[in-house]
Amino acid sequence: MQKKENRLARMALSVLGYELAFGFVGFVLTPALASAGAAVRVPLVGLVVLALWALAAFSGVGQGERDFAMAEKLEKIPGAQGQERRFSRARAVFAALLAASPVVVAAACVAVTAEPYAYTLQGTPSWLGSYMGREEVGRAVAYLQNTVPAAVWTDYVRVGVRFLLFPYVSLLGNMSDAATLLFDRISPLLALLLPAAYAVGYQFGPVRHAKTQKAIEEAKNRPRKRLKKEARQRLAGKTPEKKELI
Repeated sequence: MQKKENRLARMALSVLGYELAFGFVGFVLTPALASAGAAVRVPLVGLVVLALWALAAFSGVGQGERDFAMAEKLEKIPGAQGQERRFSRARAVFAALLAASPVVVAAACVAVTAEPYAYTLQGTPSWLGSYMGREEVGRAVAYLQNTVPAAVWTDYVRVGVRFLLFPYVSLLGNMSDAATLLFDRISPLLALLLPAAYAVGYQFGPVRHAKTQKAIEEAKNRPRKRLKKEARQRLAGKTPEKKELI
C-alpha cells in the first residue's frame, strides 16, 4: 500500500512540475505578445500552449508505455511483486487530480471572491477647482481621493494563479473588466487542462507499446527476409544483388 501511494505521489509531483513549467515558460515567452493584435497573438501564443500541452501528453504516453511494458514482464513471472509499477488508468487520473488540486483550490478561492474592479479618483480636472468650495462637492471629492482599496489575501492568491495560468492570460491579451472577471471565474477549469493532457496521454501507453513492439519485430525480420531472398536467387542461378553504400 505504501509503495502504491509513493508511486502515485511521484506521478503527481511530475504533473505538478509541468504545471510550474507551464506558467514559467508562458511568463518568459508570451508577455511581449499580450498586447499584439489578435491575428498575431492568438496563433503564436496558441502554438506555445499547444506545445506545452503536447509535452505533458507525451510524458504521460511515455509513462504509460513503461508501466504497460513492466506489467507484461511481471505477468510472465509467477508470483512476481511490484503491483504498484503495473499499468493503471485510474492511477494516472488520480495523479493528475492530485497535482491539480492545489492550483484548483487556489483558483476556486479567486473565482468565489472575484468582483468587478473598483477604481479610485486620482487627479481632478482644473475646472473642478472652482466648485471645491461647495461642501457637497468638496467632501465628495475628498472622500473619493482618500479611499484606497486595501489588498486582501485573495489578491495575492490571484497573482499566483495568474502566474501558473499565464499562457492563457497572454492568449486573451488586454482583457476588459468583464473579461477579467470571467477569467477569474473559469480559472479552476483552466487549471485542469494541463493535468488532463497528461492523464489522457497516459491512456495511450499500451498503443505506443504495441507500435514499439511491432517496429522491433519488423527490424528483426528484415535480415531474415533478405537472407531468404538471396537463397531463392541462388537456387534460381542468379547472383544476389549487392547494394553499394554511398
